Amino acid sequence: MDNQNIIDKIKASFGNLTNFKVRTNALEVITAYSTINSKFISVFITFTNNKIVLTDCGWLDQNYYETPRCDDSEDIIKRIISSYKTSFNVKSTLDNAGVEYYYKTCSNIDQIPSAVFDLANFIAGVVNSFCVQYKDEREEKERETFRKDANDFLKGNYAETVRLKTSLDDFPSIKFSAIIHKSSKLILLNYVTGSTQTYFENDLRKSIVNFEIAAKSKYRDIIMEKIAIVNDKSDGYLPNKSAYIFELLNEKTTKKPIKWTEKERITEFI
Repeated sequence: MDNQNIIDKIKASFGNLTNFKVRTNALEVITAYSTINSKFISVFITFTNNKIVLTDCGWLDQNYYETPRCDDSEDIIKRIISSYKTSFNVKSTLDNAGVEYYYKTCSNIDQIPSAVFDLANFIAGVVNSFCVQYKDEREEKERETFRKDANDFLKGNYAETVRLKTSLDDFPSIKFSAIIHKSSKLILLNYVTGSTQTYFENDLRKSIVNFEIAAKSKYRDIIMEKIAIVNDKSDGYLPNKSAYIFELLNEKTTKKPIKWTEKERITEFI
């Protein structure tokens, strides 16, 4: 791939505000497009199967742009992403690790500047949508703090075998908080938290649905454990008032929900 020729064509279209990095298998285009959380958008150009492919390198899915994420707003975000994909004719695919890549293809280098424009605007629009507060700040902060703490705990104990915020490939739209691979078996984990009883119970219901769908997966015979990790320090944790939902959850899991204050018990089951 003639990087310098591509760089010259992009600069001719966008000016000298655009920067570039030559990476192992791609040319990174650091565009002048910025987001409302002050991040500049990057687009990656590769040559694959006789086509020029421009991607976000999985950065949206892996949250390289450091946007707040809210599971309860996920349906809204999906509709927004779908709308942007249609507007800019962007496609997506999953890699072997389950990371979603957004991309456009070109048949010749003359089409690259236009594709950079489309993909950069798509990414900026999606990132800005993530930055919009769809619900109260207190809930966002609690959810993000608990998810980070739980992720850090799992990565610290199962660094080589854990995949975070991922799905079973036959149900890609159903995301689990984590999936751990152990001796050709799978352990599915969902986090449950909420700053109010309503938010907490929404998480409980989502876990029930996720585990129920997992029972229909082609991987059901190798699913060893289905575990919910509940944030018993959250204001929404009211087990007596939510008892009937906890009972439903118990029917779909292989272990009773593990309280975060007793998180060491996780290592007993995995």
